[in-house]
Amino acid sequence: MRPPARSLLVLFICASALAQSPPSDDALLSKTRALYDAPFTTTLVSFDCAVQFDWKNHFVETLGPISPAASWTLDHLKPIQHRVFVDRSGATISEIPKIPDLTKVPHGADLERTFEAMVSSGLNAWLPFSTNVILPVRPTTSAFKKDISGYTLTMSGTDISATLTLAPDLRILSGVSRLPQPLRFETTFIPGPNGYLLQSLKTTPDITATNWSATFGYTYQAVQEFQLPSIVTVKPAMPETWHYSLTDCKVVTGIPSESRPPAR
Repeated sequence: MRPPARSLLVLFICASALAQSPPSDDALLSKTRALYDAPFTTTLVSFDCAVQFDWKNHFVETLGPISPAASWTLDHLKPIQHRVFVDRSGATISEIPKIPDLTKVPHGADLERTFEAMVSSGLNAWLPFSTNVILPVRPTTSAFKKDISGYTLTMSGTDISATLTLAPDLRILSGVSRLPQPLRFETTFIPGPNGYLLQSLKTTPDITATNWSATFGYTYQAVQEFQLPSIVTVKPAMPETWHYSLTDCKVVTGIPSESRPPAR
């Protein structure tokens, strides 16, 4: 026996409503997370690379023609070789061989310390995106709100209060954090072989400021199956820009981070 026409209409409306219902917040968060290249959530445990930096080019860009005093400092800084080790906890810089005595070199020790700070800050700024902790993780609660320009993702929890703005394709555009500390940022992402890659990041600890306190830029290289930073650009509040590249990178792999037991 055929069902009456009204029953068919009701069934059709209900089926259409189910097909068009928006995904749950958990489902949308899982979809968003899967779109990003986050190597430290896979089998990447750590990597270390040689750091290449052109002091002469940096002096010329910052100061113009090199004076005799600057040339003396440059001669002592150029031979120092650096490597950087990066894991989920951050970036650590080492000198090879041990850093020479720069106390008698004009501004030598300060420049060396600043350079190391620029290297670590550039990689530490990239780290939240490479571990995907920029997106909420339990027990943080989160909710998506869709509008014509994309999505707003709000996060709250113990000592956590933040909002992310995402494009319709779920690329993160900007964010504001009030807890655990004030921070406002803007991002751009590019497609990569394993998902969205962070291309640029602008940050300021003053969420009401119109100027940025730091800007970071990234290009990438393939090391085994991972996309790791190749050239990093750091522009702090000071009126100079630092460019360095990572070469001779070696990776350590292991159990995916989701499967590792918690540290004791």
